[in-house]
Amino acid sequence: MTDTMGNVSYVFWMLASGWCMGTAFDFYSTVTGATKLLRWLRPFLDLVFWVASGFVVYYLTFITIQGTFRVYTFLLIGVGYLVYRTLFRRVVIGSAFAIVRFVRGVVIFFGRLLYRLIGVPILVTCRVAWSLLRILYGLGCHVESGICAVIRFVAAVFLFPLRRFWKPERAWRKKLQAYEQVFWDWLSNVLKKKPRSVS
Repeated sequence: MTDTMGNVSYVFWMLASGWCMGTAFDFYSTVTGATKLLRWLRPFLDLVFWVASGFVVYYLTFITIQGTFRVYTFLLIGVGYLVYRTLFRRVVIGSAFAIVRFVRGVVIFFGRLLYRLIGVPILVTCRVAWSLLRILYGLGCHVESGICAVIRFVAAVFLFPLRRFWKPERAWRKKLQAYEQVFWDWLSNVLKKKPRSVS
């Protein structure tokens, strides 16, 4: 009686394993295929799927028939998968697409909400700050020009008596240029003279 119940439970769990494997495979394949951001996870999820499937099948075999391997194990799993594919595949794939659309809608909604609550104020603040900086820069340029004009005016007022000394036609500058010319002529004559030979 115990062996019969074990065999019946073993057959049931193997059929259920095939059904669950088909459901899980189609679900995560649909989800990762429908979103570009998750496609890179597909190889990793495939590896996890096959490792987990092998572990689950071994565990169910262990608790039902003490881990004895049966030749028709894969046949039972295949029958369970065919039952799933025939009766439930469209429902699972449709549900996966519905979940993807729902999650995408939620993400878009909260993204737009955050953009309006945070992004728009930040953009407006940046634009206002940029406009204020441009205005301040223009005012600074005008202030600088005004300060320079005041300094030139003050310098012209206080240095007015000394202006006559800086004009190029002043007599002392002409005398200085004449002395410079005499000096350079004398130096040129000195350098042109040949040195006397020592006897």
